[in-house]
Amino acid sequence: MSDTVPTLERLPPNALTLFRLSGLIRIAVYGVLGSFAAFILSRTGLGGWAWLFPGAAVLVCGVLAAWYPPRAHQRWGWALREHDLLIAHGVLVRRLVSIPAGRIQHVDVHQGPIERALGLARLQVYTASGGGADGEIPGLARETADALREKLVRREADDVV
Repeated sequence: MSDTVPTLERLPPNALTLFRLSGLIRIAVYGVLGSFAAFILSRTGLGGWAWLFPGAAVLVCGVLAAWYPPRAHQRWGWALREHDLLIAHGVLVRRLVSIPAGRIQHVDVHQGPIERALGLARLQVYTASGGGADGEIPGLARETADALREKLVRREADDVV
């Protein structure tokens, strides 16, 4: 077995749109929560200073929303190898996860409303650990996610027999 990372499959271009929209939704939620907090603080006698912290937080979130999605999109990759599924991702902390084919219990494909509108899906791989999805690939083309799911399920069935 080689120590080098194989060539990884990359996410489709419209996955970047998914990452950007997810970031904008987070900013909207943080903005509403920050505004609510500022409103409450303004009632305590802090006056205009109450808006400084939430405003700065929303500004930082806005900068991150512009900076983070393209980098996250570039870093996501996956490879279906002979004995495992390799998933790589991470902007600040790079993660490389190998899920042995023999350990896979089941594989799900999910689509939220934004993913459905973009023709994308999220693949989730579960092993016997029972702690939730052990591997996840967001932003796959729906056809790719379905095909990958079928290959993994077929491998799982072959390993059991």
